[in-house]
Amino acid sequence: MLKHALATIIVLASPSLASADPIVEAMGMRIGGYGFREATPASGEKPSGTGWQACRMNGLGIFANRGIGENFFVEGAFDTYFAGGFPTGEAMGTYDTPIDRSSALMTVAAGARFPNSTRFSPYLQVGLGAELTHVSLPALALEDTAILPMGFFGAGANLRITEKVQVGASLRVNAMGYYDDAQFQTELKPELEMATQGQFYASFAL
Repeated sequence: MLKHALATIIVLASPSLASADPIVEAMGMRIGGYGFREATPASGEKPSGTGWQACRMNGLGIFANRGIGENFFVEGAFDTYFAGGFPTGEAMGTYDTPIDRSSALMTVAAGARFPNSTRFSPYLQVGLGAELTHVSLPALALEDTAILPMGFFGAGANLRITEKVQVGASLRVNAMGYYDDAQFQTELKPELEMATQGQFYASFAL
């Protein structure tokens, strides 16, 4: 799946051989973060306003997209996220377990804009992809590297600054791999869980 996602992004970003027009209409960069649902915060942590604070990850990425007709578009993206030494989940025994996780996400998505002719353009989006992740817990001498499937849906909006430059923000709900801290004493085994993700970005029309 990881190879398929990468191939899709490469194809999306390549110039057309049959036409002078590029396949990609816009490219951009984005920053953001996501966290998994955790009803009870870890020992020493303050409860968040949303409860989506487990294994919080921050990162950045690049993306390219192209319109299909008047109101639809497709997107390919590559993002990197990391959480260094961040205590996740509830306390285990008499101590918290710090987890160090870094991930590379490759995704493809389809979306619909409402409408696409104004300066402000909201949209809905759905996508899938793969996550290459490395997780380590130095205190317990545990680590794992895995390729995990993921999917998401979300909503966002673009604000056109000039004819070529847009900025925007999006909120997504991801289905992706989560390492439950209840297993940390014996193993690292990912489970499919929901995570919320916020992103801010800028794009430039080619």
